[in-house]
Amino acid sequence: MRIKVEFETKQETLPLEYRRKFISYLKSALEDYNEDLYAALYESGHTPKSFCFSIYFLPEATVAKEGVTLHSKRFIACFITPDVLMGVHLINALLGRGKRWVPLADCQNQLKILSVTKVQEYPITGNTVAFKILSPVVVRDHGKKEGRDWYLTFEDEEFESVWKRNLKSELQHTFGRDVRSDVDALQLKPIHLKKTVVLNYGIYIPSTLGNFVLEGEKYLLDYLYKAGIGSKRALGFGCLDIL
Repeated sequence: MRIKVEFETKQETLPLEYRRKFISYLKSALEDYNEDLYAALYESGHTPKSFCFSIYFLPEATVAKEGVTLHSKRFIACFITPDVLMGVHLINALLGRGKRWVPLADCQNQLKILSVTKVQEYPITGNTVAFKILSPVVVRDHGKKEGRDWYLTFEDEEFESVWKRNLKSELQHTFGRDVRSDVDALQLKPIHLKKTVVLNYGIYIPSTLGNFVLEGEKYLLDYLYKAGIGSKRALGFGCLDIL
């Protein structure tokens, strides 16, 4: 399911860590809507979230070290999820906010929802799809011995192999069968990719933006289209659309 939500901001300025503020807003909306759902998502350890999102600033917007200036006082959040029930929960939680102003945590700004729209998904009919990246793709390589993380971009030699390793782990129980050989067979071909660095919870994370072609089994392409790609997706990363 794909959901488009248009927001208005009371002030023109947002902090550079706007994703963090938006996640706080979303968590509050989910908690107000369904406390059990909120607890399952955010109070049960590192529970995988079955959604991701991207944020698109409507023209004109200026991004600087000090923060983001939204001259239109508008932005759009796009949510995607392969789980229809999760999509329904997101829609209901956001609609529950109504069209009232809600303060952003630790920020001199407020948000108001203007519209919530379900967006049509396109069927994956072949074994090749051109994707555009809506929110930066993060590929995390976790070193257990060192107890630290490395973040890879398309410029790094191990980018694709680490992404596939993580994807195999993610899909271990998703399709009811071994999908490792199909994941290994995926071919990622850049159209135009670029490295970017994103501030996330006080850490600058290297990530990837742009467009690429992915070849592979249709069910995997469909899953990635609906679930997103890479790590930290529920924090506003890895959201895809068809080019």
